[in-house]
Amino acid sequence: MITRRDFIVTTAATASSPLAVHAANERDVRLPLKAQPRVRTLFTKPTGDGRLLLFSDGSESPSKLIKPEALERAFGPGTELVLQQPDHWRMIEEGWFAEDDLYEPTEFEDPAFRIWHANYRPETEAHDLLYDLFRDQITGPFGARIPDVGLELGEHPSTPRYATAKLDGDWCLPHLRAEVAERTSWLVIDDGNAFGEAER
Repeated sequence: MITRRDFIVTTAATASSPLAVHAANERDVRLPLKAQPRVRTLFTKPTGDGRLLLFSDGSESPSKLIKPEALERAFGPGTELVLQQPDHWRMIEEGWFAEDDLYEPTEFEDPAFRIWHANYRPETEAHDLLYDLFRDQITGPFGARIPDVGLELGEHPSTPRYATAKLDGDWCLPHLRAEVAERTSWLVIDDGNAFGEAER
């Protein structure tokens, strides 16, 4: 039978043990923020041949990222390998890192610059969002036509990656808007041509 004194002594000894100190420190460790899913909006702009190019509400140029050494200092080695660029943007928006901890990828040789082009450039992002949404109607890996909505998805032979989603004309917008709304609530086609407002 354990007495009150034995309990206090045992508890104090356990609390001061290296394992207990480590466990207490672990509770204070901050984990990197992951980007939360959010509703994405697609806009259109004319291409010059009567068609419309779709683009997302993402940034027109690569947004700032957190330097690898700042991530390592905050979360430990290898953290940058498990984060995506939107994770960086969320932590920056939350004010977790100072300006000195950030950099803007601008060099073609920078892998982060290529990753942005391949995934987050507004035109490419619009392509990927629609490609995923209409995957049930796509048979080839490099392009597709969805005739019911006048949509053409295309991968262009370029480095870094560039992919586009185009509509046959503005008369296709109501059909695309209705079809997208029927399939998901996470993607919205803007009601009007936002080219002038967004100055793209």
